[in-house]
Amino acid sequence: MSIRKIFSVMQKELRHILRDRMSFILVTISPLLLLFTMGFAFSVDIKNVKVAFLDQDKSSTSRRYLAQLESAEDLDLSYQASNYHQIERWFMADKIRAAVIIPQGFKDDLEQGRTVGLQVLIDGTDPNTAEHAIRHIVLPTENFSAQLIAARLDQAGAPVEYLSPIDLRLSTWYNPSMKFTVGIIPALVAVVMSMPAMAATLAITREKERGTLEGLIATPISRSELLVGKLVPYVFTGLLSVVLCVAEAVFIFNVPFQGNLLLYLLLSVDFLFASLSIALMLSAVINDQQAAMLTSMLIFLFSGFFLSGLLLPLVSMGPLVKMESLMLPTTHFVMISRGMFTKGQGLGPLWGYAAALLGMGILFLLLSTLLFKKKLS
Repeated sequence: MSIRKIFSVMQKELRHILRDRMSFILVTISPLLLLFTMGFAFSVDIKNVKVAFLDQDKSSTSRRYLAQLESAEDLDLSYQASNYHQIERWFMADKIRAAVIIPQGFKDDLEQGRTVGLQVLIDGTDPNTAEHAIRHIVLPTENFSAQLIAARLDQAGAPVEYLSPIDLRLSTWYNPSMKFTVGIIPALVAVVMSMPAMAATLAITREKERGTLEGLIATPISRSELLVGKLVPYVFTGLLSVVLCVAEAVFIFNVPFQGNLLLYLLLSVDFLFASLSIALMLSAVINDQQAAMLTSMLIFLFSGFFLSGLLLPLVSMGPLVKMESLMLPTTHFVMISRGMFTKGQGLGPLWGYAAALLGMGILFLLLSTLLFKKKLS
């Protein structure tokens, strides 16, 4: 074995890595990006879950109980409701994930030694967040009950039999059985619908590699006409895939669809427009099919899976990661899909996500038109 020959091969391969930008990125930059994304994705703990409270007693004891709930810093009790209907509106608008209702006479009943029924409402749309909210409501409530029991025993001067003073009555909305599939399948629909965008990424790069782009360049067709012509077929075929995915979710996974199907399809077109516009921009600036496919996988599939709110709620992410998540079309469509499947939401609570998708689509389509050059390099 010749050391000199091995060294020559090493020199040749090193030059290839340094001169080929994609190889250099794959070897040096992509592990850094993967570690950054996966590190944040797997190290994020669910926290700051939005919880509303309706204090009908307005006593010092009820305030002390609410302070006990908020002391762990896992719950955010920033929503003070004035009535029950306001809580319903907050649930429908995805502003809160749980609600605690303290009945009138809370303080008096506890002082008289009577058990108090405390109602807790949970949004079961995202089972992971729902279980987190239940756990961090039950534990402080048990601690508060233990404090009340200890105080009662001190007053009695001797150990006495005393039942738990607070009876937690949990009620889970939208997904009463807390089935994981009911929360995850609608979100997965949003993630898998990135596949048409990954295919569209090859639309221009395939023309460049095969040399067929030269024939298109010779025609009088404009850049915008060419790109829109590339985009529209993927929208229609992607829409067919949406229908099939909804049917699979309902009939195979037994996930109920509560929303308006026509509205869901319209918002799906909005999502496809945004994701396909990003795909066209990538294909306009990348000349290699393999590089285009790898880049699209990182943006649509990998980031969509870990950063879209599929597994972890956005509220638990740091500001930088949350900003990155909101730049992904998949993030907005996850919220739309979950809301329409489980809650039957209409356009009212979802218009912000729809507007964001439309803005992304227009922006990236314009960038694609500006970056695409009708000439061979």
